[in-house]
Amino acid sequence: AYDLPYPEAVFDLQFFRSNPEPFYRLCKELWPGQYNPTSTHHFINKLHEKGLLLRCFTQNIDSLETLAGLPTEKVIIRI
Repeated sequence: AYDLPYPEAVFDLQFFRSNPEPFYRLCKELWPGQYNPTSTHHFINKLHEKGLLLRCFTQNIDSLETLAGLPTEKVIIRI
């Protein structure tokens, strides 16, 4: 896999300076267009289309909500 000393190392600046490869590899995997929205992403967009969605809170950074059609102003990313 990523050969990390601990999972959060991929986001650790000191680790990045010594070994940036895991970070760039993760970015490539998460880059928009690598995955397709699921039925749940499309369901959330349907709620928006019907006027039933105020906001979509997510911890995901994969942009699948917007790929499913949800306007970016409805998506609140919490990390």
